[in-house]
Amino acid sequence: MMEISNIENNEPEFKKIIAGYSDNELKNVLRKRALYQKEAADFAVQEAIRRGLIYSEQDLFAREFKMEPEKFSVFPSIENNVIRARYRKSITRALIIIGALPMVWGGVKIFETQNLEGILIFIFGVAWSLISFQLLRSVKLALIYLMFFLLALWTAYLVKMIISARTLIAVDILMAVLAVGIVFYFIGFLGKLKD
Repeated sequence: MMEISNIENNEPEFKKIIAGYSDNELKNVLRKRALYQKEAADFAVQEAIRRGLIYSEQDLFAREFKMEPEKFSVFPSIENNVIRARYRKSITRALIIIGALPMVWGGVKIFETQNLEGILIFIFGVAWSLISFQLLRSVKLALIYLMFFLLALWTAYLVKMIISARTLIAVDILMAVLAVGIVFYFIGFLGKLKD
């Protein structure tokens, strides 16, 4: 029972976050206040008045605080560094899992037929996973280009497999195109989140 009363007395999390913002970050919140919940936007206005950044809500009509129209972008713009880091980690984890797939497939091919193709697929999966681990630490443009190169190699291999298939249905092609497209998007988005 005591825990409930302590929770009720605490102020909302957004107040702590907004109060910790720098003046520039707070001005940015004021520019984009329409995107925030009403309580958070109102608190940001009150915090700006308290700091002397504005003197009243009428100051929000100034050109400096007009909301900039959102521009279309394939990749969303993430301004918060904590959220950007979370997205980066999530995408790189997905890329690591994607790299495990060719390792398993290459291992099965090696076990079944012991051919060179299985070894190359396995090495590809290892290289993909190692680069993904590096991206987990720090996103660098050279690593992004290397991932695009590996994706191009994988796409060429998929095209070779599709061409050499005896029976082919449209769903196979659609799934291959979707898989390559999603991975291409992940790598591109990761490039936008680079340090």
